[in-house]
Amino acid sequence: MQSLSYTSRDAMASSSRWMVVAMLGLLGFGIVMVASASTVQEFEQGRHLVMLRSHLFKVAIALAAFVAASRVRPRWLYLGALPAWLLSLGLLAAVLVAGVKVKGAQRWLDLGVTNFQPSEFARVAVMVTIGAWAAHAREGMRGFRRGILVPFALAGVPAVLVLLEPDFGSTVYLLFMGVLVMWMGGARPQYLAGTFLAALAVASVYGWERFAHVSRRVANFSEPEVGSQVWQSLTALGRGGWTGVGVGAGLGKWGFVPEAENDFILSVVGEELGLLGVLLLVGLYGMLLWHGVRLLLGMRTRFAVVVGAGLLFQVLVQALLNVAVVTAVAPPKGLPLPFVSAGGTSLLMLSISLGLFLGLARRPEEDPVGDARFAHARSPSLSGGA
Repeated sequence: MQSLSYTSRDAMASSSRWMVVAMLGLLGFGIVMVASASTVQEFEQGRHLVMLRSHLFKVAIALAAFVAASRVRPRWLYLGALPAWLLSLGLLAAVLVAGVKVKGAQRWLDLGVTNFQPSEFARVAVMVTIGAWAAHAREGMRGFRRGILVPFALAGVPAVLVLLEPDFGSTVYLLFMGVLVMWMGGARPQYLAGTFLAALAVASVYGWERFAHVSRRVANFSEPEVGSQVWQSLTALGRGGWTGVGVGAGLGKWGFVPEAENDFILSVVGEELGLLGVLLLVGLYGMLLWHGVRLLLGMRTRFAVVVGAGLLFQVLVQALLNVAVVTAVAPPKGLPLPFVSAGGTSLLMLSISLGLFLGLARRPEEDPVGDARFAHARSPSLSGGA
């Protein structure tokens, strides 16, 4: 690890600020597009700005959670990893017993003010807990028992509970992010690939045989029918051209594009703001990635690097998956576009994730497990004072 090129403290402070700017830009983008995408639904239901006010409330809560999470010290995060994992199991079990059922799936808990989706919390808890284990196990992550069996169990147990909801897509997503953190923690790629593919095969067979919507979505993706989700999404994107038809003037949200304010909000963006609007969104995600990687290069402990990578890349993986679904590159799956869609739980957990990431970057040498090999290394910083 002596060859790592560390980001200077000044550059880390600058990158932290730019990440906040990118996040706020995405949130602002989302507020405008949720307001536009929900107008038709509210008009038909005789409501006025109800969804927009709800979304603004959720954004305010998410920002407060982001600020609070950014104050969490690495040691607190390390000590809270296992309790958070156990809490996620309790919440996932509660969903199976007393969850709210929507469209045949029981994935939410009714909190009175809003619904909460525990699988979103479980994914973050799994990544942090695997990162804590990797920091504790150190070189033991190269072996099969400590590097594969234990951390894969940390991801596999909640994944089984998510699959029972049923939520096949979130199950695969959770397992994938767990494997990514395991790889960052030092697990052998050949062990990881075999274990992940085996788990994926089992989950796929179970999902295909047990849940009709899984096979139906795959069939519709391979041969999209006129009027289907995929068809309407592509039609809306194509209608926008380069500059779009203008905010509020899109036709897709008039009952054609499903979940226009949520999972398929990118279709509304493409139609109303055109390819240029979509590229602006991509640029904001690129800003998060660029400055997030600079911050990762400045973190000096195994725990911070492993957990930080998981917290950062889940945002970008989710954005890529959403774009893939909207553009018919992947089968439909209910994943909101990070910081843009109206999904409350996703917005909250992604905001907390970025807050925790910036908290790790604020104290790059604070090591909760005594693995200070990075802390005393001295190597040139990135070019240009990065």
